[in-house]
Amino acid sequence: MIEEVMPGIYRIEVPLPDETLKTVNSYLLKGKERDLLVDTGMNKKECWEALLSALRELGTSPEKIDIFITHIHHDHFGLAMPLASKEATIYLNARDAEFLKDLRVPGKELVYARLNGFPVDEVQKAMWQRDEFIKTTSLEELKKALPGSAGDDVPQSKRFHFLRDRDILNIGEYSFECLMTPGHSSGHLCLYEARHKILFSGDHILEDITPAVFLWPGDKRNPLKEYLNSLDRVMELEVEAVLPGHRKVFQDYRERISELKEHYYYRKEEMASFLDANGKNAYQIASKASWNIPLPWEQFPPHLKWMALAETLAHLKYMEENKQVKSELRDGVMVYYRS
Repeated sequence: MIEEVMPGIYRIEVPLPDETLKTVNSYLLKGKERDLLVDTGMNKKECWEALLSALRELGTSPEKIDIFITHIHHDHFGLAMPLASKEATIYLNARDAEFLKDLRVPGKELVYARLNGFPVDEVQKAMWQRDEFIKTTSLEELKKALPGSAGDDVPQSKRFHFLRDRDILNIGEYSFECLMTPGHSSGHLCLYEARHKILFSGDHILEDITPAVFLWPGDKRNPLKEYLNSLDRVMELEVEAVLPGHRKVFQDYRERISELKEHYYYRKEEMASFLDANGKNAYQIASKASWNIPLPWEQFPPHLKWMALAETLAHLKYMEENKQVKSELRDGVMVYYRS
């Protein structure tokens, strides 16, 4: 489906086969010499065919577009490098790209599983989505563009341009400011156009979906704290149209931010209510939480249990840093209890 949401801005609904979300939004912005595509979908046949068909219908092609990636998750970034022509520039953030360099550290997930009570025999089953992303995306090329630490001093290249907070992207009649909004990913980027009051929100703000906030193996961040701070950062922007990564364009901007903050507060309090003086590991806490999945916990596929564990750990880290809970290592497993 193609929808002109603003003059010269088209929303392309790209299918996500075998995914709970069903579709992702890719946006085409028409420019004078080159067009800009915001996010791409996964590197799968169905996504490829739908996106190419839409580009043709809109009078453009991979040879005429540059690509902006809000964040490096497989449903937004998977087709970027296969789709990009030799002349294309791929705009992305260095923090997410740096995180990808550590995807294949041997044994990391097994250690993480044992530490948090996750069934060891389900670990490899839970890794299928990550492994599919690695297999179908040209990550080696991206890694070569990231010598040493990414930080703020990543060298630019013709193919990859690593954007920083407050950088400006001009396309057609629009001038977008890049806003770093970490939380859902380590370097999530939004695009804000002050004159037309437009926000490309990626997965930072979605109308009827709560963005997942994960703490993955080896991650030293406090992702939930970052996410809530990022919501505060964009709260006062003048926004009349939010162009999200999933579902339709919407307008109730500040109301939605307030709803999201309330959700995370209640999720945090729910998890805290499961704790007692004896302590529970993260897997036990995750198994009791009210996830928006119409299945009992025992029937969750392993990859959904893995994501639930990572989201639970993000909440526990936030609470521990706020001294609401304490943790201790007990027989090789981390347990949490109320402070």
